[in-house]
Amino acid sequence: MQIISLQVRHDCPFAEVIAQRPGTRATHLCHRGRNAILEVHGPDPPSLEAILDVYGDRGGTLLFEDPESRSALVQFPVCACCTRAQVIPTMESHGTLYLPPSSYSQVGESYQFMRTEGIDAAPALEAIRRRAEVLEFSTHPLETAAFEGDFLVPAGALFRGLTDRQRSALLLAVSQGYYRIPRGTTTQALGQRLGISREAFEALLRKAENKLIWAAVPYLKESPPPDEAGLPATGDAPPRPRATPPGSPPT
Repeated sequence: MQIISLQVRHDCPFAEVIAQRPGTRATHLCHRGRNAILEVHGPDPPSLEAILDVYGDRGGTLLFEDPESRSALVQFPVCACCTRAQVIPTMESHGTLYLPPSSYSQVGESYQFMRTEGIDAAPALEAIRRRAEVLEFSTHPLETAAFEGDFLVPAGALFRGLTDRQRSALLLAVSQGYYRIPRGTTTQALGQRLGISREAFEALLRKAENKLIWAAVPYLKESPPPDEAGLPATGDAPPRPRATPPGSPPT
């Protein structure tokens, strides 16, 4: 078995709203084209309200709103991605299985699919390219049957500690290929795009990476959290955070 990671960009009324507003993001839960639910997050209450207004004009129904966490749930009768670019049905027509949820960010739309070794991924890639701009299409072996853990890890707990600037730095680094091998850009170039020095950008990125790593540690093993100096604290490990259902903020 293998996992396909797919990132695309196309004319989607769901993703367009997110792409045009820095600092916003959405997690997309879709049931075969019907009853699509978006968990929407904004950097501030006015930004969230602006997104909800647009989604309301486009047929969305507000199910829940939490102004304190700047998040909301919006339901649509159909999935725009399934009716336009048809990302999910196209991939599944080539023998893959969609692994929800997908996500929207300024970078694009991100999906995961599972396929058996005997299925050629090339026809699926070619079919998607006729419908959308493919930003990433990669495969890796399924190494463990750990879907239960994957779905129960609360992504919100992993990303909640990031500031808007740290989140923007990470998204920019990913979108420009900084984490590829070989690297697609430099911290000097990334800093210039944000209007800051190389040293300032590297410091911003290190802080974001440090927060992500330590937030993920409890789900990797029973490990103590960092102390105020950023080093592992001594003593007993804290209890594992409670699992939450899928639909927390994306990657």
